[in-house]
Amino acid sequence: LTSYPSPLTEQGHFVDRNRNELIERVSNVAPILDHLLYENVLGQEQYDEAMAERTAQAKMRFLLSCPLKSAGVRGKDELQSALKKHERYLIEELEGKV
Repeated sequence: LTSYPSPLTEQGHFVDRNRNELIERVSNVAPILDHLLYENVLGQEQYDEAMAERTAQAKMRFLLSCPLKSAGVRGKDELQSALKKHERYLIEELEGKV
């Protein structure tokens, strides 16, 4: 098992600290949305709205601006988990950044 840094630090959650880079660099958004729907972080309507966005950046911007704000830390933890699975190298790079 790989040990990951805690997602919540004095600077905030990993997702909040890396919001801009996640919007710009995540390309494989559909399986991430699938994961969040399966884990009940997103409802079907939110999932459909995100999937209707035309670009990966628009999908991530919608996800981080709307549903994830109300999902709190648990929702952000689930997003980070999905990102580790589907955008592994990006997340490793961002987690290594101080």
